[in-house]
Amino acid sequence: MKNLFYCVAILSSLFGIIPAAQAQYAATCTRAYNSSVNLRSGPSRSNGVIASIPPGQYVGLSAWVYGGDGMRWYRVQLGGLVGWIRSDYLCN
Repeated sequence: MKNLFYCVAILSSLFGIIPAAQAQYAATCTRAYNSSVNLRSGPSRSNGVIASIPPGQYVGLSAWVYGGDGMRWYRVQLGGLVGWIRSDYLCN
């Protein structure tokens, strides 16, 4: 367990990625009626879209970073897909 803590600390300091606390989930949410949330390949709007996720879909949170836009981006998992969603598109 001690080695895992050190590995996480080193990776976090090198890449600025902070692990989410334990296994957490959040639902996707949107500002506009009948729209979807983009799952991106990286923590920026300039990264490609992997998938469009409907509102209310639960995703697993694994880590987060501050993107170049100053917003918090979460690395999420949905089925076999892994990508990034901006924090203002995630609800509890």
